[in-house]
Amino acid sequence: MDRNLRAMMPLFAAVFIDLFSFGLMYPVIIALFEHPAIEQAYPVGIRGVYLSLAFSLFPLGMFFGASLLGDLSDAFGRKRTLLVCMAGLAASYGLMVVGVQTRDLLWFLGGRLLSGLMAGTGPIAQAAMMDRSTEADRGRNMSHVVLVNCLALVSGPAAGGLLGHLDFRAPLLFALVLCAVAFAWIWHGVSPVGSRPPSRPVRLGWKKPFQIATRAWRHPAIRDLALSFFLFQLGFGIYYIYIMEFVTRSFGFSPSRLGLFSAVMGLGFVAGSTLGYARAKLWLAQDGRVAQLGLAACAVLILLAALPVGEIAEWAIGFVVAVGNLLAFVGLLTLISSAASPEEQGWALGVSASMTALAFFLAGLLAVVLHLVPLPVLIAAGGVIVAAAIPPLRNRMRASIALVPAPAADTPA
Repeated sequence: MDRNLRAMMPLFAAVFIDLFSFGLMYPVIIALFEHPAIEQAYPVGIRGVYLSLAFSLFPLGMFFGASLLGDLSDAFGRKRTLLVCMAGLAASYGLMVVGVQTRDLLWFLGGRLLSGLMAGTGPIAQAAMMDRSTEADRGRNMSHVVLVNCLALVSGPAAGGLLGHLDFRAPLLFALVLCAVAFAWIWHGVSPVGSRPPSRPVRLGWKKPFQIATRAWRHPAIRDLALSFFLFQLGFGIYYIYIMEFVTRSFGFSPSRLGLFSAVMGLGFVAGSTLGYARAKLWLAQDGRVAQLGLAACAVLILLAALPVGEIAEWAIGFVVAVGNLLAFVGLLTLISSAASPEEQGWALGVSASMTALAFFLAGLLAVVLHLVPLPVLIAAGGVIVAAAIPPLRNRMRASIALVPAPAADTPA
């Protein structure tokens, strides 16, 4: 291992934990709330409210935390902000362990909110890598980031399910230990580039996520794309959350099987990011067409998943839906980035992050109606919402075509 790569390893660990912790929790939450001890401790209505909060508090924390951590990073430097994130994540898992141990779910919910507020390590670590990379090394380091993300997408849900099958505290304690190790690794292994004390008071702008969304709605070139991206993420979020509840109730999935099911979806994300998008772009040539294909595939397959197709089919659908998700996700992100000016690129990426957090927050809140609305109906609604993302995308594509000037007619000499 060369010296540059060795120096980046603590930052790769931070990137890994950011995505690993996201996938880790969904199998744990589903299995925990289906456990007889929790069912006996809480009435159906209260349990539904707590389940919706367990799903939605994390993205709510992300919605505000991303901009707050960005402000901290600008003021205190990336290393110090990463240390704050790792300490906060470790504390959040500690709170969740207390909640599981005492069966007092308010501790668990507090941990979910705190973990969302601290879930900004990936972008900050990647920015720190770019600070420390030469032009020749940047492409290679970003390829390593993709590999780390792929590993996290698969291993997170698998670890959550397999360890949760033994004891619900086990995946939480495992994640806590990972955060502690990463904290020590970053403390000793990351040089304090960009970590000078602030020259001005820190201003934590909690209004920034709302300002980002408002600006996107007012931006003529991005409004339709942002709406399409939001609807897509909302519909997919409904599927991603409640298909795990559906297979647990329909097929009696244990925590380990639920973790493996989620890991198969992670493999679909990997396949879509490493192979699917590149081949679709070669075939369709335009990012808008690739995004439309991904949206259409997601919508149809999510609607199919709501039907009584059987367990084997649900596994296959989960994999292919994840591939389609990556086509739509990358295609829409590329279109949003292309519609923004060079000075607006950071803001454009903030649009996607805010829309994703808001969509998963709203999707998580729907758990409160699970005792009223059949799961297949809820999942099918997700497919319809994904399909509703196609018209605003087509509107933007037509507007872009209309803006392209027609070739000038030949004039006589």
